Amino acid sequence: MKRIGVFTATRAEFGLLRPVIAALETSRTLEPAVIVSGAHLSERHGLTVRDIQAEGVTIAARVPVPLRSDRPVDIAADMAATLKGCAETYAALDLDAVLMLGDRTELLAAAAAAVPFALPILHLEGGHLTRGAVDDSIRHAVSKLAALHFTAAEPYRQRLIQMGEAPERVFTVGSTAADNLKAFGARTRAEVEAELGVDLSPGFLLATFHPETLGAMSPEAQIETFLAGLEIGRQGRKVLITLPNTDAGSDAVRARIDAWAARNADGVTTRTSLGARRYLAALTACDAVAGNSSSGVIEAPIARIPCVNVGERQAGRLRPPGVIDTPLEAEAIATALSMALNPEFRSATRAAPPPFGDGDAARRIVSVLERTLFESLARKTSLVAK
Repeated sequence: MKRIGVFTATRAEFGLLRPVIAALETSRTLEPAVIVSGAHLSERHGLTVRDIQAEGVTIAARVPVPLRSDRPVDIAADMAATLKGCAETYAALDLDAVLMLGDRTELLAAAAAAVPFALPILHLEGGHLTRGAVDDSIRHAVSKLAALHFTAAEPYRQRLIQMGEAPERVFTVGSTAADNLKAFGARTRAEVEAELGVDLSPGFLLATFHPETLGAMSPEAQIETFLAGLEIGRQGRKVLITLPNTDAGSDAVRARIDAWAARNADGVTTRTSLGARRYLAALTACDAVAGNSSSGVIEAPIARIPCVNVGERQAGRLRPPGVIDTPLEAEAIATALSMALNPEFRSATRAAPPPFGDGDAARRIVSVLERTLFESLARKTSLVAK
């Protein structure tokens, strides 16, 4: 059996890794070793390691990090702790490769820790662009460290090849978000209300807003503008809002959301984390998604739910039908929400072809890994720039 480390540090990342972990668990030649770190182990961020345990996933190792604050100096200290902890974990687990997804600061540290071991990195969701966030640079850096790549769409594969990655090591498999939606199915508003214990009638918006880390506005100004747009444009609907991740500026965003929810207790519900299943349940039952999370431009289109994508954080990603881009301005957000909630637009979104694969990405990933000679990945090949 080849042992594949699977690194996860955030709720969203684990949700997308869950189908791959499940597929690895059924393989006859591969076994997963799940490494949990970051916000998963933080009470302030929902202690989402409990969601991993609730899925029945065996945790091979935990890499705790301080997560003292969202100041850049503390985020850098968290990266240092992640690098050190991952290096110790990789040595102890005797891995053949380590699999990771996305573009978080923790991910860059986990990838760097693999380098001295010549441990092949298997990277999911490379090739994207997100011009409004520092994640863009991190994602590309991890891609250059990675030995194998699994992308959600062919344009992302082509971008990695343009970056010099060898074509035979880059596979378009679709997004594992489609796997999750295929497995979980759609839910009704009544089912979501029963699960969360809240009243979401007559309908609700699902919102998430993260700091735009390369934006000109302060995090405080960003979130105040977004909430003002929501207030104008929600048309009497409830708002279910999930709190941001650990980016620089996230503490200010959390504080403003909490204050807004306190002033609107009858119409706004906040959750630190919904977990993958509850989040997708809410997404399939809501009237529209609003904010700047990647789920708005990936999961929402797969579920054929309209999305109002705010600001520049996701600038550069593919835009399937149903996604309405709007600047970070209150009136513009309200206007975009009006369009998203229009019955004709909602009907057109439901009729659009599903993007990002057919819900079988995890099987394709594991199929590639089962026929991979991991010893041959130590020496990375790449195209020679002309």
